[in-house]
Amino acid sequence: MNRKKKYILLGVIGVSCFSLLLIVNSILLQDLIPPFIQNDGDRATKQFSVENITLFIDYSGVKTNEEFENINLTNYQTTVYDLLLNCCEISIQVFGGYIYVNGINGVGTGWIYTVNDGAPPNMPSDYFNLLNNDVVKWKHVI
Repeated sequence: MNRKKKYILLGVIGVSCFSLLLIVNSILLQDLIPPFIQNDGDRATKQFSVENITLFIDYSGVKTNEEFENINLTNYQTTVYDLLLNCCEISIQVFGGYIYVNGINGVGTGWIYTVNDGAPPNMPSDYFNLLNNDVVKWKHVI
């Protein structure tokens, strides 16, 4: 009878430790990828819809540049990445949960983007929220 109690006690301790491990793991590791925060007023909030967006693709001489005007995006799919998906055939790679655009309309790696002729943002295109009348430029740099 004493041996049976030891096995039951060991089982309870094992189940308790495993449960505690699962709880701690879910609390501490629930979001390993930190969100990108845009401290740029309205741009910090993803819009339901944006209107009159312009997309310019600069192929750097590999092929003829393209421009898409008066694009409207809806259903909270209003990031720079969503815009590109709406207008072009793209290839991507995912690194650590972030999307890297490595091809646009058949032209391979080496792409950067800017919005409204600013400096290239320090975040992946799927995190950069667009606003009405934005002008997005993707440039092939390799």
